[in-house]
Amino acid sequence: MERKEILNFKDITFVREGRKILSGVNWVIKEKEVWALLGLNGTGKSTLLSMIPAYTFPTKGDYWVFGNKFGNYAWPKIRKKLGFVSSNLKIFSGTLNNQKVEKVILSGKYNTIGIYDEINQNDIEKGKELLKDFNLEHLKDKKYEVLSQGEQRKVLLARAFMTNPELLILDEPCSGLDLKSREYYLKTLGEKIKEKEIPIIYVTHQLEELIPEITHVAILGNDGKMLVTGKKEEVLTEENLFKLYEVKVKVIWEENRPWLIVKN
Repeated sequence: MERKEILNFKDITFVREGRKILSGVNWVIKEKEVWALLGLNGTGKSTLLSMIPAYTFPTKGDYWVFGNKFGNYAWPKIRKKLGFVSSNLKIFSGTLNNQKVEKVILSGKYNTIGIYDEINQNDIEKGKELLKDFNLEHLKDKKYEVLSQGEQRKVLLARAFMTNPELLILDEPCSGLDLKSREYYLKTLGEKIKEKEIPIIYVTHQLEELIPEITHVAILGNDGKMLVTGKKEEVLTEENLFKLYEVKVKVIWEENRPWLIVKN
């Protein structure tokens, strides 16, 4: 049985102030696939992803989310089906820092920073379940600002599940984390991927963050073109990674997870 499409980018080009950020990007994601999007800083990864909730619009090209073409559908309905976690949410730290953990998670129902709409008893019960699922019950009355970076990212991950998302977007969620916090976060994420079985896009430029649960990889090149997409083992070749990093590397696989060694 053919798996349905979750996302389809077709010939996506984006130009900002005369500079071409993305160029003819094609990318298809189907249900039950867990993707990593690899690319160096400044190559347009976040720009591409911001088109999914329609915060950014392509200069050229078309795209479909959950089978609905952008421009032919009420996009607020799409946004309600998305979960989003980003290290860039720190720009909202002024609001987040004063919120208790429980309220930060509940705000995920409307994908807002802070609660501005009605929260009912079912929402409160859902929030309690997420606190338990993510082992955050002991922090529920703590203010966000007193948490460690790793705990904060874990809270934001729990928040993303508040809407029972049909697509979860993780935009460099481990940026700035130390090794212990990163591995703690990735372990939690891996467990939730297996439990929830929802499509995920995990954005990073660090190959070692590609946990075993990630099934597919897309590599966005420095010229804004998609270099290659496909199954993880087929894409993460030394040839493809040289095109990305412009450094000769060797890929070592340990427990279905890739690690890089730079060649002399």
